[in-house]
Amino acid sequence: MGVSPAVSCPERTHTPGDLLSTYILAGLGFACLIGWELSAVFGPSLALLSFCDMREAAALRIVSVLTLAATFGFYAWKADWVFEHRNRFLTVGSLLALVAVANTVANLAFSGIPLAVSVAAWALFGFAQGSIMMYWCVFFSLIPTRRTAVSIGLGSALGTLMFVFANASDALWMNLAEIALLIIGSVTLVAFLSTRIPPDRILPVSAFHRTSVLTVPASLSVACHGAVYGFMAIALCSMGPVAALVGGASGLVGGGFALLWGYLGPKVDIDTGVVQRISLPFLVAGVLLFPLFEGVGRMVCGCLVITALAHASIIAWYSTSIDNYEFRLHPVDRFALREAPNWVGFLLGSIIAYVFIFTVHIDGWAYDLAMAVFALVVVVAFSVYGGNESQTKKRLNALLTPAPVEALVSGGGVQGEDAPTAPPRSFKQRCERASEQYGLTPREDEVFFLLAKGRNAEYIAEQLVVSPATVKSHIYHIYRKLGINSQQHLMNIVDDCEEE
Repeated sequence: MGVSPAVSCPERTHTPGDLLSTYILAGLGFACLIGWELSAVFGPSLALLSFCDMREAAALRIVSVLTLAATFGFYAWKADWVFEHRNRFLTVGSLLALVAVANTVANLAFSGIPLAVSVAAWALFGFAQGSIMMYWCVFFSLIPTRRTAVSIGLGSALGTLMFVFANASDALWMNLAEIALLIIGSVTLVAFLSTRIPPDRILPVSAFHRTSVLTVPASLSVACHGAVYGFMAIALCSMGPVAALVGGASGLVGGGFALLWGYLGPKVDIDTGVVQRISLPFLVAGVLLFPLFEGVGRMVCGCLVITALAHASIIAWYSTSIDNYEFRLHPVDRFALREAPNWVGFLLGSIIAYVFIFTVHIDGWAYDLAMAVFALVVVVAFSVYGGNESQTKKRLNALLTPAPVEALVSGGGVQGEDAPTAPPRSFKQRCERASEQYGLTPREDEVFFLLAKGRNAEYIAEQLVVSPATVKSHIYHIYRKLGINSQQHLMNIVDDCEEE
């Protein structure tokens, strides 16, 4: 399933059967993850927290989000150690996630269980959620990226349907059993799929690149989106189980659009930042209009926000995993640094909603003003992040071909700036054959030829008279089609394509 440092030219370009089955099972397992995660997000009004009133349920969910945010902070701090012991974290996480389900069953079956027991169970549930999410990101970061986006996109759509199915029944025992099965399914499948990755294809932790993924402005933007999500989740739950169920189900639309971008990604140049900005107007509109309605109207506004957030969230999931594989980024470190601000924001948004709804009972013009300020902060934060995104792209682009050309050809007996690694005719024929076998476009073929000669992104941009960002995008698509993660692998492929 992994990529060999040197492979011969293939006779087919479609996804091999064993890897295709991996993507299918991964999509199913990721669907289970999304299903029980949504059951937790909207749990204050649904099966998982049905044993207590809405106020206590919201408080317990806030406790779990607190430990979840702390978990990602710890993972970012101890990323190397966590990566090396990730299997243990998955095992402990799966058991602790089931403890929350067991706690609900116990509270429904017996009376007099202290609230402190539920607080401890949900605090552990937050750690479990972070651990299992982390393991899934590590898995997606270690497999070829040819169908990763589609697998995650389909998984998110199917998982949303699983969430609805697991919470729509009037029989609480059935709902809880289904949620437990989703937890078990997500853990079992990712554990099984991870055993299919050959150990020699997993880089040692010291070989991963580390790069500053989110600057302070970008972190604030992510935190603002998390805050909106946390606020809307508590607000919809306070409106009853129907609103919570419909709100969670509305993510299906956003996930569908994310799946579309994931499918089109290998075929056209789509800037992830631009795609995410598509969700901004819907996000702001939902926040601003939310306090102006009651009942169904307010629920529709909440669904609009959840749709926009699901769109951005799924894109972040698969773009993070793909970049981790393509650029050999530290999967634990990068995922934790992305998720920590998101869940800190979710925590703050949940607390704000809790105060508004259960403590001060804010309403009328004060509610309108608070939501307007909320929307303004989101717009400003997202605008600042958009202006900063080019810096992130530049850092990733530098990881594509970090070594100068001289370093790539040193010691090989090749002299001169334009000297190829083989006789000109033979070299060109091998490049043409590899390009044809992998279905590269004419523009990708030009970039491929220069990469095979050992050129870096800056040199290619000058030769083709395009921007470095455009070259980076072409290289990214070439690497995905070839199923590789380095320029040296590309050069090996060309070398192994013998003349017919």
